[in-house]
Amino acid sequence: MKLILLDYDGTISPIDVGLEKAYPSAKVIESIDYTRKKGNKVAIVSTKSCDLLINRVKADAYACIAGAEIIYGNRSCIDTDLIKYQDDAISLIDFIKKDKDIKESKAKIDIKKTTTNLIAGITIDWRFSNYPKSLPSIIEQAKKLNLKVIKYENEPFIDILVSKANKSDAVLFLKTLFNPKITIYFGDSENDLPAFKVSDISILVLNKYNEHLKNAGINEIVEFDKIWEAIRKYADY
Repeated sequence: MKLILLDYDGTISPIDVGLEKAYPSAKVIESIDYTRKKGNKVAIVSTKSCDLLINRVKADAYACIAGAEIIYGNRSCIDTDLIKYQDDAISLIDFIKKDKDIKESKAKIDIKKTTTNLIAGITIDWRFSNYPKSLPSIIEQAKKLNLKVIKYENEPFIDILVSKANKSDAVLFLKTLFNPKITIYFGDSENDLPAFKVSDISILVLNKYNEHLKNAGINEIVEFDKIWEAIRKYADY
């Protein structure tokens, strides 16, 4: 049995569309279904919330908000740091809401919560707006509160996470859970690099933002519009 792990944004879902349009294609969904019917396990490993992922992709497990929450079957596991740092997360959200530059830029603020309503992350996204000039001060405030900041070299958004877990923690958890013969990870950004390192096969899904990751020690590169073919290939690997 193989364990195929899929990032969401930029990997199985288009990266340059609004959230309301960010769905995997029919071909991708068919490839995931095919993989599972072959007796393999599929997990989605993303910075998105579990509520969103569960509603958009059928999989065997979901590692959400960079591993802060993991759902498999009727069970949910959360990182206990989420409880410890809730007040800090709320404090940062208040700080952001009062920021005039954020309001003027019209950047999107996405507060990510677990299925039990714990705040687990904040994304500041200016893909469809102006760059928020106060972003450095927000990052500084997040670090003062001991929250984790993920910046992306070419991508117009940042993630601020309450949990110190990263995607490699999620992959290791899922490997222990499913005990696969081989683990294959598909991803497209800096937050996937830790997961690449603990997978047997790492596959970079290429888009306009991540050319700089081609030499990141990955095993294979696939174009975004060919991801469905690569999933099917590894289902039969």
